[in-house]
Amino acid sequence: MTVQSNRKSQFDIIRILAILMIFNYHFCMEIGASESIFCVYKNGGWGSVGTSIFFLLSGYLIHMGSKNSNIITYIKKRFLSIYPALWLSFILVYLLTSINRNNYFWGGEIWRIVLSFIGVDTYLQYYYVPTYSCVGEWFTAMILFLYVSYLLLRIFIKKCPAITTIVITILYFAECIKGIHPTVPADASIFTGLMLFWLGMLMQEYPVILEATYLKTALALITGIAVAFIQLPFIGNVLPWKNLLGISIFYLLNMIFSKFSYNTNVGKILKFFSSISFAVYLVHHFIIKQMIGRFGIEQYLFTYLFSLLISVITASAITKITANFKLK
Repeated sequence: MTVQSNRKSQFDIIRILAILMIFNYHFCMEIGASESIFCVYKNGGWGSVGTSIFFLLSGYLIHMGSKNSNIITYIKKRFLSIYPALWLSFILVYLLTSINRNNYFWGGEIWRIVLSFIGVDTYLQYYYVPTYSCVGEWFTAMILFLYVSYLLLRIFIKKCPAITTIVITILYFAECIKGIHPTVPADASIFTGLMLFWLGMLMQEYPVILEATYLKTALALITGIAVAFIQLPFIGNVLPWKNLLGISIFYLLNMIFSKFSYNTNVGKILKFFSSISFAVYLVHHFIIKQMIGRFGIEQYLFTYLFSLLISVITASAITKITANFKLK
């Protein structure tokens, strides 16, 4: 029996590969292997490529499923897709961290825990705000910003797509060249996330963008190979090359995996691992640090595999517990 929605399965695969890029990047950084091919390529780090793919995918899938949703339903779905897992992950890791430190107030005034429950704690650290940040990355605050922005973006994509594209592009390159947020890495700029999220929306709104042609495939391949293996000149900073590599990989993965049919069992497996990707993202960095502290870096392959296994098990438990809070 074949799964009816090959598109969903292909996007499950893309999401899984993106979270693995981020996991690999953080693991390599933690063991001091910052020059590893699993960590960096010629023009940047794979972590930024993984987040680029996530923003594209989020824009595509959110627009596909929510372009006609009423505001209340949309807000409820987005709230429940993030906060139950975020809160459970934070409580678990905060308690473990506090026990290890023998201090429950290690992040400063206790009210700052509110910042963690909102999901902006890690991002605020770029502005030198002390927080209790211990799960997730800056990506959490970014995705919250984009989810809220979508309520306006879905109007703009219908009313004035060309003008909106021009404005977002200008803001993006202003960030790349001038650095609008001086204390925030360009990867984490709201203008970077907005550009990629909007591009994902455009891909969904205008399917011809993702339609496979020999020319687009050749351009994506050439671009991907060039960015990955050739040192290219900076355009303000290295950010455009990182994002361009993410866009190229997204296009190629979509083209390749959309060609396959997936039987029911394969579809279920892909759906499962895709469904836990957010929880993996939330807890993986903490788990990597704990496993390295326990097993060291000498047997790095064992430490890597064990870190990945514990991340998957923990994420599965978090996802299962919080699944009851999601809208059906």
